[in-house]
Amino acid sequence: MMHTIEDLRQANAALDEVAERWSAAYSVNCTNPLDAEAKAAAEKVRHIEEDLKRRGLLPFTAHELLEESLDQRYPDAQSKEVVLYNGKRYRRRFYPLALSKSGKSVKQWVKKWEPLDD
Repeated sequence: MMHTIEDLRQANAALDEVAERWSAAYSVNCTNPLDAEAKAAAEKVRHIEEDLKRRGLLPFTAHELLEESLDQRYPDAQSKEVVLYNGKRYRRRFYPLALSKSGKSVKQWVKKWEPLDD
């Protein structure tokens, strides 16, 4: 499905609304009943942004362009591997994006590059 900037605005508004309700329902001692709704709203925003950027309707950030360059240059970089790119050092990191219902295993990972300050 092809999205529009208006779709992104509406998705962000829906995410903000869910975030407010989620905060109001938050309790340290139990699972928030709005967790699934909040995750779905965030995923929708992420999906629309990716579509708009891929089609050139939203610009990529400088960091996203850097990460794309690093991914192309070092496609097989392992977790915590440090590389040198354009005179600067970067470390490959992996973070859990989605956990199982029990929270004991990772269903989906996201990979990022973090700059290292020497």
